[in-house]
Amino acid sequence: MHIKENLTNFLYDQKYFITLYDNYLYVFNYEDLVLLTEQKIILAMANFTLTIKGQNLMIAKMLPKELLIKGQITNVGKVDE
Repeated sequence: MHIKENLTNFLYDQKYFITLYDNYLYVFNYEDLVLLTEQKIILAMANFTLTIKGQNLMIAKMLPKELLIKGQITNVGKVDE
């Protein structure tokens, strides 16, 4: 039995997901990092652009399809393409 693998596949079986924690934002399945400054991060997603605004923004962890953004996040916005 591959319970852990099945559970992981179930949890990640989405086009994307975004989770906001205190001073962290987790993004799964982004396509491209378009802009990175201390005040704004723009990510290209499958069918839209995600804009994160705040202060002292930085990439805390970066994997091929995952990002963990750290900082004082004040706004998260979505623009359909």
